[in-house]
Amino acid sequence: MVNLRNSTESYGIIAQAFHWLVALLVLAQLGIGLYAANLPVSLARLRWLSHHKSLGLAILALVLLRLGWRALNRPPGLPGSMPRWERRAALATHRLFYLLLILAPFAGWLYASAAGLSVNWFGLFQVPDLVSKDRQLAELFKALHIGLVALLASLVALHVGAALRHALLLRDSVMRRMLPWKPRSND
Repeated sequence: MVNLRNSTESYGIIAQAFHWLVALLVLAQLGIGLYAANLPVSLARLRWLSHHKSLGLAILALVLLRLGWRALNRPPGLPGSMPRWERRAALATHRLFYLLLILAPFAGWLYASAAGLSVNWFGLFQVPDLVSKDRQLAELFKALHIGLVALLASLVALHVGAALRHALLLRDSVMRRMLPWKPRSND
């Protein structure tokens, strides 16, 4: 039976769906951003950047929805066998993830606004500018966006490494809690 809500041992299917959807979109977003940034000024570059901006706002919306769901559905506790330092590191990492998943899209939106680059969300509607056009401010927000994204990419690598460590080396329940299918337990 599939649980919609989190239990004490596992995340529910809704939290899992949020996790994996945001994870896939962030990976796609990182690839699109790098690809578009390295294209020469062209119509193709503008199209890719338009997709990048729309996807960034979609990620922002999903993360805010996920935080709302998380507020209503307490996540399962970490295994008692996990050292205290590791629990604290996991908590800090998750908090930093949420912070970066909110700040990076906002910084990108602020950059687009200050640069005078309109944001049309997947061609459906125009997103309002957050600030007036200002070249110096645009450069500041661009640098902030790039820095936040670099930090986010590093955190993704750390998170994936930690998940694989738990799954392959420690063989505990940590990664299994976020999987829609449940491999056999070695706990």
